[in-house]
Formats: sequence, C-alpha cells, structure tokens
Amino acid sequence: GLIEKLAQIDVPERARKMRAQQIWHWLYVRGAKQFDQMTSISKDLHTTLDAYFTLDRPEIVAEQISVDGTRKWLLQLPGEHEGERPHQVECVYIPETDRGTLCVSSQVGCTLNCSFCHTGTQRLVRNLTPGEIVGQIMIARDRLDDCIAAKDVPSDSPRLVSNIVMMGMGEPLYNFEAVR
Repeated sequence: GLIEKLAQIDVPERARKMRAQQIWHWLYVRGAKQFDQMTSISKDLHTTLDAYFTLDRPEIVAEQISVDGTRKWLLQLPGEHEGERPHQVECVYIPETDRGTLCVSSQVGCTLNCSFCHTGTQRLVRNLTPGEIVGQIMIARDRLDDCIAAKDVPSDSPRLVSNIVMMGMGEPLYNFEAVR
C-alpha cells in the first residue's frame, strides 16, 4: 500500500520499495508523529509527504488509568464526510506480568445486541477505516512510550503492547476488510 501511495506522488519507481520500508520503520518501529522526524529520507520528500498525507492520531477526549495500570482512552475521530459531527470510540490497554493487551474498536456503535455488551445498545453509526483502527494502536503506543524513538534503545526491546484484540466497539467481522 505504501509503495502504491508513493507512486501516486511521483516517487521514482526505483526508490519506492526502499522509501516504503523507511517510512514503515519510522511509523511503526520508531513511532514518528511528523514526516520531518524521518531523518533517513530527504527534506524534499518530507515536504511532499506533508502535502499529501497526515500522521495525525485520533484526539484523546479522556484517559482513565486504573490502580492496576489498565488504561482506557475515549478517542474522537473526525466525521467520515464533510460537515459530519465527530465520533467517539474506546480503546483499552490491559497490562499483565507477561504481556500487554490492547482492545481496539472496529466500528462506531454496533448492530448486534449482545446482552453482555453496552456497545450493543448503541446504534451502528459507521465502520472505522484501517487508518482509524491503526490510529488507536498508535495512540496507545504513544501514551505508553512503547516506540523505539531513541537510537540507543535496541530494536529487540520488549514491547508493552504485545497482543491486540478486536474487543472494543463494534463487530470486527462486519468490518472485515478494514480490520484485515
């Protein structure tokens, strides 16, 4: 997907795979929040990327931290269409001694009416995009300081987020393509 996007902004074909790998590393290993943090790519490419893309995360409306370290974020997403009001979803991090589980939402609301789930009492507003789903993960990693931002941190350091489950708002199989 990154290679296709780079082709759309006229990155030379011979450089696309390398640039995609660099950008991927900066986004998902180092947690870059701005293109100009990506020191292994040119300033001209920073400018081009800034003109066409964003690295914005969802807005944190509220954060609750339990005594056991569990964290719950209420996140605000822009409306899907111009003029549409923002939507809110939840994302929860559950730390354990041997792992850290992140519960991620896949929809705003839900069509199912499961007796054990509060989300089922809310009407389905819309499916989340892949970017909105990944944005939840990036918010958690940012807030937990779970990215390798410093060069002196080994890339094989254990991560706080070790498991991701689709147990936030929505039924993930009803939004399979975005979840996949």
